[in-house]
Amino acid sequence: YIHYRRKKRIRFTFLSRKRPYPRHIFLPLNRKALMRFKAIKAVWAVIGLTLTFNSPIGLAADSLEAEQIYVQKLTDPQPNWLVVNDPNFLGNMDSKVLLMDVESNQMLGMLSTGAWRNAVEFSPNRDLVYSPETYYSRGTRGERVDVVTIYELETLSPLGEIEIPPKRGSGAAHRAYSGISFDGRFVYVFNVTPAMSVSIIDVVDQTFVEEIAIDGCAMVYPTGNFSFLSLCGNGRIRHTKLNHSGNLLESSFSDQIFDPMGDPLTEKAARVGGTWYFVSFHGKVVEVDASDDGVSELRTWNALSKKEVKKGWRPGGGQLLAVHDTGTLYLSLNRKGVDSHKLPGERIRAYSIRDQKKIFDIKPAEPVINLVVSSGENPILAASTQGPIILVHSAKDGSYLKQLRGPLLGTGVIQFLE
Repeated sequence: YIHYRRKKRIRFTFLSRKRPYPRHIFLPLNRKALMRFKAIKAVWAVIGLTLTFNSPIGLAADSLEAEQIYVQKLTDPQPNWLVVNDPNFLGNMDSKVLLMDVESNQMLGMLSTGAWRNAVEFSPNRDLVYSPETYYSRGTRGERVDVVTIYELETLSPLGEIEIPPKRGSGAAHRAYSGISFDGRFVYVFNVTPAMSVSIIDVVDQTFVEEIAIDGCAMVYPTGNFSFLSLCGNGRIRHTKLNHSGNLLESSFSDQIFDPMGDPLTEKAARVGGTWYFVSFHGKVVEVDASDDGVSELRTWNALSKKEVKKGWRPGGGQLLAVHDTGTLYLSLNRKGVDSHKLPGERIRAYSIRDQKKIFDIKPAEPVINLVVSSGENPILAASTQGPIILVHSAKDGSYLKQLRGPLLGTGVIQFLE
């Protein structure tokens, strides 16, 4: 800025980013200097007007077309797409679901899913996502509403929601807090208040059907189009059968299959076909064959030898068990001894289910919490850490492939889009 003081001097005022306050320089005034500065000022005024009204930028802006808003569609779902349920341990009322492509290490999209994230269910042809969710009218307080929200996978947009009893289980993230029937018609949501029950939701008709009490038992493990299992505190398994409308038809119980005091089963389990695989605190694997007709067969074998148990090896982690349909079972293990079933795994061990023997061990770069294996001829094993990062290994030989990072605030249940 140039300031004139008649007959005395010219004052220059300088402003810059580094010096936001005025800095003044005074120079002596003479007639030639005054004429020169007036001419410079007039030239810069003309240049400013020219740039404003006739610049190439201005002309180009007039010729630009208005940008159209669009949604990038996920038109070709792949079996190596990984669903990461992020409970957001820093703010559980605002959890989310991330969809990641393991092959390209890219995040494809994200869902905002309310409070206390657990897991999602998929329709049989993988075009719809069913997400049990909890919301409060004042964010962290007020009236509670539980819903199953239906999302379109192609756009990750909500298509509708089904209100359910405001009782859904909302403890630590757990895969068996929900499940879906084999034909994709019914979604099951486990409730605890602490009374235990299961909400039955018909996602085809988009209606809540019934709440079924499962006193003394917990979780849901689907076994057909109209049934599911639950683990009971007395060491037995409950089989709940529905009629074709989704209402309770009958319940039955197995004989005692584990000792709840001496060597209880963890509630973490994995399924292939009609067989559920459970593991005990001391590493005993329990295979449960079940269908809509009930529990048909039980088999047990030891994943850990007596010597290993004596040395302190135990199954440990959150989602500590994964099974591939070729007959390989993956188990997260730590060496922390008694009551370490919730601690991260220092090793991942692969077993042949047919031979009931170890195939190989993986020593992950960091202790792992959750495991999941993809399907297909070249399966991959994903394992999340407390970091949180996701380590990716070959499920065939355990070789390390890569690690995934994303905007994660925590990793709960991880699922492959299969």
